[in-house]
Amino acid sequence: MNLITKVVSYIIIIFIIISLNFFLPRMMPAGPLSGLTSSDKPVLEQYTNYMASLMHGDLGWSTSKNAPVWDVLMRSLKWTLLLVGTSTAIYVIVGILSGAVSAWKKGKKTDVGLLVLLISMASFPPFFLGMLFIIFLGWKLDLFPRFGAQTLFIDYSTPFGVVLDILHHLTLPAATLTLTSIGVIYLLTRNSMLNVLGEDYILTARAKGLSEWYIVRRHALKNAMLPIITLVALIVGLVITGTIFVETVFAYPGVGMLVADAISAHDYPLLQGAFLIIALAILAVNFIADMIYVHLDPRVKQE
Repeated sequence: MNLITKVVSYIIIIFIIISLNFFLPRMMPAGPLSGLTSSDKPVLEQYTNYMASLMHGDLGWSTSKNAPVWDVLMRSLKWTLLLVGTSTAIYVIVGILSGAVSAWKKGKKTDVGLLVLLISMASFPPFFLGMLFIIFLGWKLDLFPRFGAQTLFIDYSTPFGVVLDILHHLTLPAATLTLTSIGVIYLLTRNSMLNVLGEDYILTARAKGLSEWYIVRRHALKNAMLPIITLVALIVGLVITGTIFVETVFAYPGVGMLVADAISAHDYPLLQGAFLIIALAILAVNFIADMIYVHLDPRVKQE
């Protein structure tokens, strides 16, 4: 599938997502969601107005925040991007490296230790692990802030102080998302590496006298990455949705916290806008994964 075909397919998917975001609320029985519709206008006209509004960044009016939905989402999106981006970078890199090391040390103490530790951490629900962090690291030991993204009502002497404060607040939420997501990446990398390490070209490289770490890094890991890239895209989608629970536990002011507040306040225009942003973000991650996959496997580019 060439690049143009991929782009066209994603444009079609975006169109479908936007259309579903319009029609689904209007297919529900009359109730709170009826505030999203203009019943005095034909559905086709409503749809046309909706698409035109989206082109201008108009997602409606938030009843709970008393502000445009787009403005409300943009204020919160930066914190979610920071949280999801940081945790994703950490669990992908650490998961791949630890999986490669575990496969390289198969059956040894390093392999067993990593397997038990990372799979055990992945078994914790994010909200439960987050509450444990708050109780022990935030409350009893008082090592990290228990809520928020920044310390309120404080004057920073330098910009570096702002960065440190943001990172201090970010540590526990990011650690929660990272530890509950890393196990799947680690396990797939380990299994994929074990399969690759048994291939003939690996045996040939060993016969040439190349070091084990060189073989793992330059030959095995690159070929083992193909299924991992696909899984990373799927996990990032789950992490984005799981962020709702983590941000709620830590009162972290991102889109996830915004969704929780909108549900409590029955702010359906805000919910509709948030769901659209989340769906498009997941789609963007999958598109990036497709591009990386093509780069790693030239055979895909030739199809």
